[in-house]
Amino acid sequence: MNRLASISATDIVPKLIGKPYAFAAWRMPQSTERMLIVSLNKAEQTSSPISELSPGFLINRFADNHPAKPYHIKADLLFRSDELKISTEVSGQQIDDFLKVIEKPNDSQTPSNKVITASQSSPSDSFENMVVQAVEKIKQGAFEKIVLARHQDIHLPENFLPVAFFDRICSNYPNAFCNMVYVPGEGIWVGATPELLLSDNKERFKTVALAGTKVLQPGQSLTEIAWTQKEIEEQAFVCRYIINCFKKIRLREYVEKGPKTFQAGNLAHLKTEYVVDYAEVNYENLADQLLNLLNPTSAVCGMPLEETQQFIEQYEPFDRSFYAGFLGPVNVDGSTDLFVNLRCMQVTGNRVRFYAGAGITEDSNPASELNETVLKMSVMKQFLD
Repeated sequence: MNRLASISATDIVPKLIGKPYAFAAWRMPQSTERMLIVSLNKAEQTSSPISELSPGFLINRFADNHPAKPYHIKADLLFRSDELKISTEVSGQQIDDFLKVIEKPNDSQTPSNKVITASQSSPSDSFENMVVQAVEKIKQGAFEKIVLARHQDIHLPENFLPVAFFDRICSNYPNAFCNMVYVPGEGIWVGATPELLLSDNKERFKTVALAGTKVLQPGQSLTEIAWTQKEIEEQAFVCRYIINCFKKIRLREYVEKGPKTFQAGNLAHLKTEYVVDYAEVNYENLADQLLNLLNPTSAVCGMPLEETQQFIEQYEPFDRSFYAGFLGPVNVDGSTDLFVNLRCMQVTGNRVRFYAGAGITEDSNPASELNETVLKMSVMKQFLD
């Protein structure tokens, strides 16, 4: 135990990569506190209600929903600044075994046995063609809105250090949920997502609608952003989706705030907040009741859900994996905070994969939607060198 207490969170992360222990590091929006949890047991998928889960971290694939089946990374070890908290369920033998494993040098620098090859990148022309087909489907009445995604693979710089990169995004994106997650076999996922899926601290439940994207020019005020009809309509779809989820459980007592222009790095979005005060409603554990209704949101899939999911499965030429799924701490300090996994990248072997999507309506222009994905990928890419 004493040997473990002498290891800092910064020192332990490089030792964990390539080892059989899952971990998650994060920093909440508008906070400076960084936290790290390590599971001494294998991270497994669970369909248990949030209210029944031990403190930890969840990460869910885009395709795993209804019901969601997130990986649960248990907080066997929790580093908060310089303080280490060890779960009472952890034995001394587990600690000894853990220390022996992490002190062994990695056989290679490969963080995962899943290797990305350059040929798997999404060509830009195929994305634009997909947008054209989607717009045609919308005009035919097949669906109202759909979110299409693409990815780009590049070589990882030789001097890439996950902890240093995580520090960089934390410093540059104060309004985002910054995270670094490692699940053996899945590589390292790093992101700075602006979109809250749900937050529940037993006193208040909160979710948001986030849509529309504009580039903030140097010195430009948020009040100077002019939103087009297409972007306003895109935001309205997401708001309507959330309200329809509330209606399904007959939840009427909520406060709606927005839409307002919200800054995420050098990008701006339209954001509407929905807040429920538990003192005013006769509900418990709204997170459990609403998780499978809200996920996947129309901000990452579309409306109606079933039809847009089928289109994505048929036309998107890659697996979104954890991109556009959800992730975040669960039952840590009595609160659960789950975010949509956007503005993220996946590091495997000597390559890194960037993901981004764009909301398509009948007014969408294929070249403009492609450019939106380029801008969103730049959130991570600009700090890679």
